[in-house]
Amino acid sequence: MNAWPIDVLRRTRSIERRLHDGGMVRPLVSLAAAVVGFTSAPTAHGHHSTRAFYDRDASVELEGTVTSVSWRNPHVGLTIAVRNDRGIEESWALEGGAMNTLRRRGFTADSVAIGANVRVAGSPSNRGRNEIYVTNMLLPGGTEVRFGDRAQPLRWASAGSGSDAVGIGMAGDPTIRGEPVADIFRVWTAGAAYRLRAPLELTAAASAAREVWDPMTDDPALRCDAPGMPNAILNPYPIEIIDGGDAIRIRIEEWDAVRTVYLPDGEPAERTVPNRLGYSIGRWQGDTLFVETTGVDWPLLDDSGTPLSPDAEIVERFELDRARGRLGYSVSVTDPEYLVEAAVWDGLWVWVPGVEVQSFQCTTQ
Repeated sequence: MNAWPIDVLRRTRSIERRLHDGGMVRPLVSLAAAVVGFTSAPTAHGHHSTRAFYDRDASVELEGTVTSVSWRNPHVGLTIAVRNDRGIEESWALEGGAMNTLRRRGFTADSVAIGANVRVAGSPSNRGRNEIYVTNMLLPGGTEVRFGDRAQPLRWASAGSGSDAVGIGMAGDPTIRGEPVADIFRVWTAGAAYRLRAPLELTAAASAAREVWDPMTDDPALRCDAPGMPNAILNPYPIEIIDGGDAIRIRIEEWDAVRTVYLPDGEPAERTVPNRLGYSIGRWQGDTLFVETTGVDWPLLDDSGTPLSPDAEIVERFELDRARGRLGYSVSVTDPEYLVEAAVWDGLWVWVPGVEVQSFQCTTQ
């Protein structure tokens, strides 16, 4: 497969210098389009695997006519026809956020019609293909939609004019503000992107496994295989925490996952057999819920090929801030077989009234 020429990459990395001719943005990506000349259909990539397919440190912009729309999870796909600098029409495949995320921003399958002229910006393929992971799209009527699963600024529209001005469901968007809550039992919106607290310290066995990991073929998300803990909860979609009396249910929108967290008085006489979400026991300490999980039958810690052993132990902390409507979160994974030190992620949810957990229904076609 042809690689992106270095002079093209230099141009795409300086998108802030894009030129304007008569009010129209001249697409820098047309320089690449004229060289690459490769056409492909949209592919179904899990949201975790985008760095394997796209250069997230580069940005390109183009304008073209919509020729197809694929409305699905884990990522919505479109194709557009773009005329390059030589006047030759080429087909470009666009991949964006999940349809659930876009639907919350007012963008649906009917928002853009076949034949519509759109402007898009995003990350180029790192395999030299006519593919872009879209972050922003300007619709014919002048409405700008932020396409990614996480927050990014508006590019062309003035502040507040985008269809997603409220910012619901956009992890890391500073416009999201929680409202006071009485308890933890409600739907929580992602308020900050998850962050690994420190680089992973791997054993030799884990390092060897990562060396042979191929995200192009080995990522389970490509097959719509739902991940196990802790990756099951490390995503930018809403969760719902439900009071079940002697147990707590956690509904996770991505992959339609449902976890059961047993409270000490409600533990079953026999533990369930190992499964991808594990066996979880919760305990309260004031307004903080601690959850300990074992028995995770899933081979991966993350989306980078780090292995996870059956002996891994996971401890989560859900810390409720009633006044600010926030739910602080951390998850620590201890796995002596593959981790020298515990792996810890931090995150945040906020309560935004009206948000509901939607069906995910991942499909590869």
